[in-house]
Amino acid sequence: MAQVKIEVGAIRFAVNGGAEVIAQEREAFVDFLKHKMGEDILAAQRRREARTRQQRPEPDDTMNARRDLLCKITPETLKSAIKQGRLDHILKPFDEIDIPLDTGGTVTAVCGYSDSCSARFVFKDCRDEAVMNEEATNKGGYFKSKGRAHVLVDILPHIAQEWRAIFKPRQLSEIIDGETVEYADLLWLPSATDVFGPSEKGYWKDIDDSFQLEIFKRERDRVKECGDNGTYPYWLRSVIATYTYNFRLVNTGGSSGSDNANYLYGFAPGFDI
Repeated sequence: MAQVKIEVGAIRFAVNGGAEVIAQEREAFVDFLKHKMGEDILAAQRRREARTRQQRPEPDDTMNARRDLLCKITPETLKSAIKQGRLDHILKPFDEIDIPLDTGGTVTAVCGYSDSCSARFVFKDCRDEAVMNEEATNKGGYFKSKGRAHVLVDILPHIAQEWRAIFKPRQLSEIIDGETVEYADLLWLPSATDVFGPSEKGYWKDIDDSFQLEIFKRERDRVKECGDNGTYPYWLRSVIATYTYNFRLVNTGGSSGSDNANYLYGFAPGFDI
């Protein structure tokens, strides 16, 4: 009869018996220690990760991406990611960013599309409300509309300069009075194709680089608010193909609609980087 005692910290092992019994019990004890050490190492790793999360700085109020990981995004960060061809590693559809305004506060934009070197955003909610034209006409298309002037004169200049500097002009095209007109804007109203995809019945005929953005594929994701007005219809830049006085719009519930150009609806423009 033999007796063996082993102590490892607060863990004690003691057994009486023959050599075979002691060998079996020792092997079982060693396996237990290995398992216990593995659990302790895993617990320590989790404690380190928790401390690291607590020590991370809060995101900058002037601009942040709402992601599970806390991270600060600046224009320089985005320019570097574009140069490296890694922009889609930072931005994904439905990510939201807050862009500072020179009037104070921020405007929230939602990423609708991203690839390695570019991304397309649309304001999460309406910035304000305005008419597309003073009269009920879509003559001159979006190109000559008061709505376009409102976007470029009344909204764009208030976006902080460091952010405007990374906006990339979007090439736009329209057929106006039988002629193709091409132009480029830093800030623009989404087209009906951006929101709803191509019209199978020909209600709108966008001929630029429009394609349905991921963030607009569900009707509920097209709904926007306009200040204290709550959910609100908002203008699109596409003219309705069968009438001379309407532009397309998104209804309060997210469905497709159209109305006279001189009606007051929300403006939720977009931009490319």
